[in-house]
Amino acid sequence: MTERRRRTDHVDRHRTVRSLLDETDESLRLGARPGAVVWPTGFDLLDTTLGGGLRSGELVLLGGSEGSGKTTLAVQMIRNAVLGGRSAVVFSFEHEAQTVIQRLLGLEAAFAAEASEQPVSTAANAHAFRGVFEAEDPHRKGLAEALGRLAYGRAALTMMDGYAERLHLHESNSHTTIEEMANVVLTVADETGEPPIVLVDYLQKVPRPVAGEDEETRVTIVTESLKNLAMELHCPVVAIAAADRESLASGRRMRTRDLRGSSALAYEADVVLILASKEAIVSREHLVYDLGAAKVFRRWSVVTVEKNRHGADSVELEVQKDFEHGRFHPKARVVAERLIEERVFTT
Repeated sequence: MTERRRRTDHVDRHRTVRSLLDETDESLRLGARPGAVVWPTGFDLLDTTLGGGLRSGELVLLGGSEGSGKTTLAVQMIRNAVLGGRSAVVFSFEHEAQTVIQRLLGLEAAFAAEASEQPVSTAANAHAFRGVFEAEDPHRKGLAEALGRLAYGRAALTMMDGYAERLHLHESNSHTTIEEMANVVLTVADETGEPPIVLVDYLQKVPRPVAGEDEETRVTIVTESLKNLAMELHCPVVAIAAADRESLASGRRMRTRDLRGSSALAYEADVVLILASKEAIVSREHLVYDLGAAKVFRRWSVVTVEKNRHGADSVELEVQKDFEHGRFHPKARVVAERLIEERVFTT
């Protein structure tokens, strides 16, 4: 166990209200922020709903069915945080670090095209960037030269260079314990001078070294540990949570109760966001008289704020997909159509 870990474990937790008020008074007089630190997500209406963004000390769960864009949304929120000058750590149990970088390059190329007032479709997509990473370069002139041959490729690299030192990617596996994750976060905090925002992709893959325990017990321990990590290290922890396929097979609209493994997910989380394709959860009345409506709705995802400990919940927002470039359009809007509890289409 490292010295950093021991220092965290021996924090004096017994304090009077008088001492806390005096400390708050001193912080305000020094121009510091005595309350939670907020990391904006970069999605305007979501940040408004969450009171500015994601808060230090909070556990945020992001759930959704397979292919709904959970990783895309989460990585984009992390990118927005580091773009704003903060630091971040991504624990990726699902993707290699190079895959995450390729997605980010596709995202940045799309934003570069928009900044140039050109159609996003003119920008190289994530698949094109993957091709550069996977092909041999006969010219051997390096990454910048290779990306320069893609539309907005060099602009994407330049944008990433601006935050590359603040974004840390950890290729996680079955040996990446909560203890190791905490030490990585502490190391980054020491290097940068502030706690980073943390992304775990995904929660059910975080291991626990206890033989024979069932999934519910394991997920309970992991969820409680991630919540403790957020509180101990004063950072927001965003954890992607997989869905229970059996509960979704009935065709119900996905809810917090459908996240796989444990009721602790609902109790421990401070914020729960559920992501769904709009066409799957919009009321039938919006489809039966307009055969083209399904195609339009397919381009949008609904972000449901199911739990929000410090603000409004049961809020339905929608964001437009641009999965080709590994992103969502950041301008969210309130869902105007009526949504249903049961799915319109089942698979």
